[in-house]
Amino acid sequence: MNTALLEARCLVKRFGGVTAVSGATLAVGEGQILGLIGPNGSGKSTMVNLLTGETVPDEGEIVFAGEVVTRLPSYRRARLGMARSFQMLRLFGSLTVEDNLVLAGHIRMSAGVIGSALNSQSARSEEAAARTRARELLSWFELEEFASRSVTALSIGQQRMVEIARGLMSEPSMLVLDEPAAGLSPPNVDRLILLVRRLRDEFGISILLVEHVMRVVRELCDQVVVLDAGRKIAEGTPEQVVNDPLVIEAYIGSGWKRRAQA
Repeated sequence: MNTALLEARCLVKRFGGVTAVSGATLAVGEGQILGLIGPNGSGKSTMVNLLTGETVPDEGEIVFAGEVVTRLPSYRRARLGMARSFQMLRLFGSLTVEDNLVLAGHIRMSAGVIGSALNSQSARSEEAAARTRARELLSWFELEEFASRSVTALSIGQQRMVEIARGLMSEPSMLVLDEPAAGLSPPNVDRLILLVRRLRDEFGISILLVEHVMRVVRELCDQVVVLDAGRKIAEGTPEQVVNDPLVIEAYIGSGWKRRAQA
């Protein structure tokens, strides 16, 4: 395996009397696509929130890009090179497609709030560079014709692409994709698979993919980690995981296995 870009060591997260994540460990290598799967209520969402800084673990350690980030907020992790998409779209409906991307690019700007408010030369220069970057990404995602439209005018599939493009505005070394295939039609799922593969192959981005659609997991992931009731119950290639008895039991019966292999 390549050098680990992200390591989560023995993470524990409790909510009252419920342990949502219990001693879970995973590592995402440089240039790797790692899948994170599990049945509903398995702790996937909590695990992702711990890794990205939305939530702080009660126990354990998270290392990203060689730094301990266990208690760093999400914006600090973003500056280190971690970006994420969300299961529920979090685009700004009042903005255009291009402006959604430009706003995300502000995390890399150095002019600051005062410089932007005063419309300083450095702020104008950074704004122009952000718009150039946004247009380049929209072109890469074949969305340039929608740049000046309200993001709410786009289909769900297109909005998902906008959200992923927005994540790339910060020039991340790792992208966390939280159920990107949710709500997509089969043709858009096919397109998503191609795009995610290109993100790794052409941009060199490591990817943590949280997904229910097993076709996406099987076609994209180098390795897969499986959670159940907050614990890691399996890890291996997609084929190994699909055939693991513990995984089949967690998903309630062999019917899931047949669907996963379809």
